[in-house]
Amino acid sequence: MNFVIADDHPLFRDALKRAVASLFPQAALVEADSTATLQSVLETIEEPDLLLLDLHMPGSSGFSGLVHVRARYPSLPVIVVSGNEEPGVMRRAIAHGASGYIPKSSSLDD
Repeated sequence: MNFVIADDHPLFRDALKRAVASLFPQAALVEADSTATLQSVLETIEEPDLLLLDLHMPGSSGFSGLVHVRARYPSLPVIVVSGNEEPGVMRRAIAHGASGYIPKSSSLDD
């Protein structure tokens, strides 16, 4: 399995990496710290099995990063991981094609 973790905060990327690795020890993990890096990663690697995407990264505004990924890689499952816990934002992320939404305040067990 191949996973991409796209978040501009190194500590949070590391936490996500550890959580994924604990559940999928054989998974290949690739990190991106900006929208430009994410685009480059997605263009150069075999399509991953899952993208964990922060909504607020350098190079994107609002849902633009998610919309771009959905348009370019329609079969790629995208889970939004965000500090925003407003129900309306969660609904809009799903409406824009996210497969799921995980608030950053969630526990590792969640």
